[in-house]
Amino acid sequence: MPRAAAPEDRALRGAAAWVVLAMAGVFLAIAALFVAAPALGAAVFGIPAPDGAGLAYVRAVGLRDLALALYLLGLARFSSCRAVGVVLAATVVIPAGDMLLVLAREGLSSPGHLLLHGLSGACCAAVALLLLRPEPGRGA
Repeated sequence: MPRAAAPEDRALRGAAAWVVLAMAGVFLAIAALFVAAPALGAAVFGIPAPDGAGLAYVRAVGLRDLALALYLLGLARFSSCRAVGVVLAATVVIPAGDMLLVLAREGLSSPGHLLLHGLSGACCAAVALLLLRPEPGRGA
């Protein structure tokens, strides 16, 4: 017998669903860029692309973003706001780490790239908070 849905298990619908789908679309586009044009992807990331076989690591970043997009699409379709919110909250580790990598390699000489990763993390965190907030009228 299926269990009754808890209040935190509300389905992802409306504007929140569209925001998550848009995020998934952005991650799909980034993944395509990194896989198809790794040197350009590295330039967007903020660290120069390595030569030769090192480009495989840049493509790995694209595959990471592809997986994230697919997680978001699957969760948006088949799961709850809470599940998507938890995944997005955990995802903040990715742009934070990317920001630290750029900072370690380029220092403060690349503020635009640092801002890009910072904004990415802020977007993930903001949408996670939106999805994890209690439903109006139900309290904490």
